Amino acid sequence: MSSELSVPAELAAEPERSAPGMAARLPWRRLTRYTLGSVFCFLVAEIVLVIAFRTGLLGARGASVAGSVAGIVPGYLLNRSWTWSRRDRSDFWREVAPYWLTALLSTAIAALAIGVVNAAFADQSRSTRTVINAATYCAVYGVLFVVKFIIFDRLFRPRATGPVAG
Repeated sequence: MSSELSVPAELAAEPERSAPGMAARLPWRRLTRYTLGSVFCFLVAEIVLVIAFRTGLLGARGASVAGSVAGIVPGYLLNRSWTWSRRDRSDFWREVAPYWLTALLSTAIAALAIGVVNAAFADQSRSTRTVINAATYCAVYGVLFVVKFIIFDRLFRPRATGPVAG
């Protein structure tokens, strides 16, 4: 009789499963790391948005896009390497393209929402609209957070390798 633990196939490909009970904790660890990484990227994006809009450098939608783009690159690196422990070479069509498509779609949704909200409060001061735009950006990305986790989990989770045909 073997003393090894039985691990489901979808978790077997992940490298950090040596300790007993680790497999059961992995989804929570990924979600925790994804959350922490998302908070970091959100803060980067929010700072860029606030500075770009408040100073008048960009309009509401432009500031939203600039903020989003500022958070996309560290988001990809954090999600792939830290959250999902992927250190191998990126697959352009399975990982990079879908990640950027998802990130750019999120960018467009946030920019549209901020444009609508900013127009609705056009009679308010720029300082007030900065706060409202920042809150809108936070709300949009809060809603998209769960959807993106599900998508990224499918993109970055190591693929189980089956037996090699001989």
